[in-house]
Amino acid sequence: MQNLCRHCATAYTQDSGIDEFCCSGCQQVYLLIKDGGMGDYYRLQDRASPPIKDRRLDDIDIDALFVAQQAVEAGGGESVEAVFEIHGMSCVACAWLSERLAKKQTGIIEAAASLSRHSLTLHWKRGAFDLSELGSELSKFGYHLRSTPKDPGSEPRLSPLSLRLLLSLVFTSNALLLAAFSEYVIRKDDFVTLLHLLSVACLCFTLLLGAAPYFLSAYRAAKIRRLHSDWIPVVMIVVSFGYFGFVASVGFSLAVFLISGLVCALLTARWIGALLAKC
Repeated sequence: MQNLCRHCATAYTQDSGIDEFCCSGCQQVYLLIKDGGMGDYYRLQDRASPPIKDRRLDDIDIDALFVAQQAVEAGGGESVEAVFEIHGMSCVACAWLSERLAKKQTGIIEAAASLSRHSLTLHWKRGAFDLSELGSELSKFGYHLRSTPKDPGSEPRLSPLSLRLLLSLVFTSNALLLAAFSEYVIRKDDFVTLLHLLSVACLCFTLLLGAAPYFLSAYRAAKIRRLHSDWIPVVMIVVSFGYFGFVASVGFSLAVFLISGLVCALLTARWIGALLAKC
């Protein structure tokens, strides 16, 4: 029987989990947040990635972290910046905690964690920060800071959200062209039926790419009886199906385009919000 982790809402079996959590890392983070009086965080819980389960992380190599810091600081300047990979980061709360622990370190100017890239970007004052101390602190919560800095140039230019939005826009544009052809260009019933089928195919791809993450988040939240902001776009998408399908007097292909356009609008709003969060 599968259960959902109280921390990251990831499904796990009773044999692989620990109490009500999918792994010990989630259990420790959950207790830390609750003990710190920050339990309202779980109202904002977002999508989760696969947890680390119960595998044992390698021991922290203090010497390797020291050497890595020396290599980064060899470039000169009063402050330096580097990107480090983190193993064990499984949900947005893990990224939040990693970033919070880093910002508490002496000498840190700025720290930013990325769940999608499993990385931690650190900007610190030369000689005032101890990377090995941060590595030891992270290891207490099941996170492993890799000693080899990542090359910022090797990071993907498109985030998963940006790629999902781009592909959704492509399929929605195709749905618009099909709607125009079926309404104003082609009048033969056989061809119109074919255009309608192609429009449905575009809509299906748009829903899989753009709407499925909203429905998945809402479903996970419902399973653990938790409110989630993604319920709003889910309701909007479901209502749009009912409105354009049974109430509004628009053509079939046009209705398909309008529903796809709504999904793209929701994705665009989330993409803009992610950009503003980085500012």
